[in-house]
Amino acid sequence: MKHAAPILLATLGGFAGCSSSEPPPPVVTELSISIDADNGCRLDDKPVECGRVAAMIQARYPTSKPRVDICLDKQARYEAAVEVMNSISAAGFPVGDFDCKAAG
Repeated sequence: MKHAAPILLATLGGFAGCSSSEPPPPVVTELSISIDADNGCRLDDKPVECGRVAAMIQARYPTSKPRVDICLDKQARYEAAVEVMNSISAAGFPVGDFDCKAAG
């Protein structure tokens, strides 16, 4: 048992070193999701499954509750938009505009 204390201290020190060097996640107040003509969704210009939009937002911005604007291509299916709206509403994110100004 003599060796347990130094190992425990080294382990705790390693965790403390990791957390202090990482910057905190950014806080965002608004995001834009785009849904293209092929019903593909994009967040931050990266593809994301439409029904998992809120999970991706929570993973990338865990300390944020952004308003989510939805940019719909004219040829996008209604179902893709509903998947996105259900995902973000269930997570407690407010649905914003359906204007493509930010996602264009």
